[in-house]
Formats: sequence, structure tokens, C-alpha cells
Amino acid sequence: MTINRRVILCYHVKLLWNSSRKHAKRKKELCIMSALKAPIDYKRLEEELCAALEADKLYKLQNDAKIRAIEQAVPTYEHFRQMVNGAHLKPLDRNDMKSKSSVQWNPLIKPAKYHDSTVSEALKKSTQGKGIESTVIKSRKSCKDFLQSWRTITDHSEKFIYVWNLRNDLQHHVFRVEIPASFLGDFANVCLQHLSKVDDITPVIELLSKLSMCNRFDLTVCFMTRDEKSTCERLFQQLQLKGRSSDESFESAIKLLAAKYEIKLD
Repeated sequence: MTINRRVILCYHVKLLWNSSRKHAKRKKELCIMSALKAPIDYKRLEEELCAALEADKLYKLQNDAKIRAIEQAVPTYEHFRQMVNGAHLKPLDRNDMKSKSSVQWNPLIKPAKYHDSTVSEALKKSTQGKGIESTVIKSRKSCKDFLQSWRTITDHSEKFIYVWNLRNDLQHHVFRVEIPASFLGDFANVCLQHLSKVDDITPVIELLSKLSMCNRFDLTVCFMTRDEKSTCERLFQQLQLKGRSSDESFESAIKLLAAKYEIKLD
């Protein structure tokens, strides 16, 4: 009798277990069917997809920045960290910039027409129909095009005019990512040659100032060779000498600009 009761009890337990399993399975099926019948939130799915794509893009950018930092042998961890953290940053578009005030707070800046006319005259004398204007238009697109054209120009005066004509595109187009350290040294030498022929130092200072505002400029200065830094030092010494003879207001501005290039002036 005891055995029969145990058998009956086990049978009832088994029935209850099977019933509960069937109930859970049925409940799960109902939930799935309910989810399938519910309208699909395409907007939420699109947001999740965009977030996942952005995360993948950021990971790739930061990973590339790490590899580039190692290849360039950055001097400190702080430089490494800045390159990685700033891998996703992009320069502001011109439309994002506020309209500039007409008040000239910088004593180095003279009316643009004066410099444009001066350089235009030099352009007519030096180019003699060599097609620099078409080269300038092409070079606005990328740093690669710019450097390719830069290397093909052999005359120092033409090189200076070439950069001058692109002065408004240097920060946001040509050197949108960074300035190659080799170019900075070459340009310093071009400026030295230019100063040996002219007395007006304002165009040189304006171009050096625009370059100092380009992306990752500090890193570019760090990667300059000893000879390139020596050329920069001689350039700023020449600027200081010519500035003193023309206008005392130049001196403090030149010293501030030299500090950005890690040049100490007396």
C-alpha cells in the first residue's frame, strides 16, 4: 500500500512538472508572438545601429592614432595621450566661425590690400606664366597635393608666393590633420631667403602665425630636426632685427610668436 502511494505521488509530481513546463513554453511562445505582432520601432533600431557604427569608427581612429604615435616616437606619454584622445576631432568649418570684428587688435596686421598688391606684383615678376595660380587651386584640396606642388617649385620667391596665396586655406584644408615637420623647416628657409630681398616682414609673420594655429602644431615643432630648429632660430632673429628698425610694436609680437616655435629671443 505504501509503495502504491509513492507511485501515485510520483506520477502526480511528474504530471505537475510536465504541466508547468508546457505552461512556461506556451507563455514564451505567446511573448514571442506578441513581440512579432508589435510594430517595429525603426527609429530606435536606426539609433542603435548609428551608435554601434560610431563606436566602431572611434575605435578605429584611436587605434590608428596609437600606431601613428608609436611610429612617430612621440617624446612623452602626454603627447601620446593627446594624439589618441584627439583622433576623432575635426577642425571647425568656416561657417562655424563667428564673424570677425573689423577692429584690428594685432599691430602686425596691415590692410590686406597692401599685402595682396605687393605679393601680386611679385607674382607677376616671378611666375611669368608658369601656371602657379592653377597649382594653387588644385593644392587647396589636400596636403598631398600641396606638398607635391611645393616640391616642384624651385625658386624661393615663388614658393613664398605659393604659400601666401593659400594662407586662408592652411589651417582648415591643407594642414587640416597636421603639418609635416619637414615642410616647416623648408618654409623657414624660404622665409629667410624672402627676408633677404624685402623689408616688409608682416607677410612672413602672418604666415608663421597661421601655421602656428594649425592642428597638432606643437607635435610638429617637437619632431623638427636640430638643423630645422636652427633655421627657425635664424629666421626669428632676422625678424627681430628688421622689426626693431621698422616698428617697435613688432618686437613683443615676434617674441610671442617665437615662443610658439620654441625659439628664445634675447
